[in-house]
Amino acid sequence: MAKRKRIGLSYTYNENWIGGTYYIENLINALNALNDEEKPHIVLLTDSYESFWTAQQKFKYPYISFQLDSGEANKGFQLLNRITNRLFKIRLFSQKIKALDAVFPYYKSEQQSAAKKKIYWVADFQEHFAPEFFSEDDIASRLQSQQEIQASAGHLIVSSNTALGHFKSIFPQHTVKVSVLPFAVAHPPYQDINIKLLLEKYQLPARYFICPNQFWKHKNQLVVLKAVKELKAEGIEITVAFTGNTNDYRNPHYFTEMKAFVEDNNIGNNVKFLGFIDRRDQLQLMNNAIAIIQPSLFEGWSTVVEDAKLMNKFLLVSDIEIHREQLVNSSARFFDPYSVNQLAQLLQQFSEHQNPPPLFENNTYHECVEKFGRTFLRIID
Repeated sequence: MAKRKRIGLSYTYNENWIGGTYYIENLINALNALNDEEKPHIVLLTDSYESFWTAQQKFKYPYISFQLDSGEANKGFQLLNRITNRLFKIRLFSQKIKALDAVFPYYKSEQQSAAKKKIYWVADFQEHFAPEFFSEDDIASRLQSQQEIQASAGHLIVSSNTALGHFKSIFPQHTVKVSVLPFAVAHPPYQDINIKLLLEKYQLPARYFICPNQFWKHKNQLVVLKAVKELKAEGIEITVAFTGNTNDYRNPHYFTEMKAFVEDNNIGNNVKFLGFIDRRDQLQLMNNAIAIIQPSLFEGWSTVVEDAKLMNKFLLVSDIEIHREQLVNSSARFFDPYSVNQLAQLLQQFSEHQNPPPLFENNTYHECVEKFGRTFLRIID
């Protein structure tokens, strides 16, 4: 058998950007879905052995090893490098990570510079289209990174044809090679969770909608709250559960404003803010909901949509280009993300509908997972 390629994957568990964490987890699961002879050796680049051990338990991947992302071979070397750097401005031990056929996502650094193939990843180009959601420093930092990437001789992965179109329009003279790689998700087991006990745990009624997103301003939870308010004013009572991290470092008052809106408009009995909850709990709540709501104003390739596709769960989704690309031939219902009335009408319609349709008549999502892993391997070859 041919020698397995050694692929460095940068991994960190970050609840403030859980989508980035899930991306690498989903990639490992996709590689694990391939035939044994196709599986590469994964070198997981993490900040600590504890992070690797946690990941190793989660993935059950047969060919995986650990490397400090700071580059040293072990914690002892890392500590000595810190001491000598502080005292003498030198590092005794090399920080270059050796024997990697490829590294992804590649961050321009001494540690990753020895990899034979360096593959960048840009999740989306939102700051070019909605700069109001970013600070000037954030925009400047992103643009600097993108400028370096587009002018490089390396390889860039984007998740959608929508993002590819954005990239080409922004950087028409780019030299970097670009590939589209839509990701697919895998779920931990959740169907065995007792739904009655779960609803009691989160104080939810039997029938509810769910909006599972980080509380970032562009995720547009406000349109959902306004739709709930409009329905309540008409005497129509529904419940919407919201999950996700409530911290938006770019707009730190956003979640406070959401809570104030709920209180000011007397819809506290209709809205449940659950926060960042256990992933298995979240998935079972999504699976049991009337429908999943995805109201976002901008996405690179929505994990929420992919979750729904794997579950074959009905979606009420904002009518933006990327969602249209993700949901071809689906039963999803699209709404103008700025139209409270459109969303309110859909919520009313499906709150009265006992059995919304499945997202697809024939769900072959496992093929998407294998394609994700196999296409990635073609890119790094």
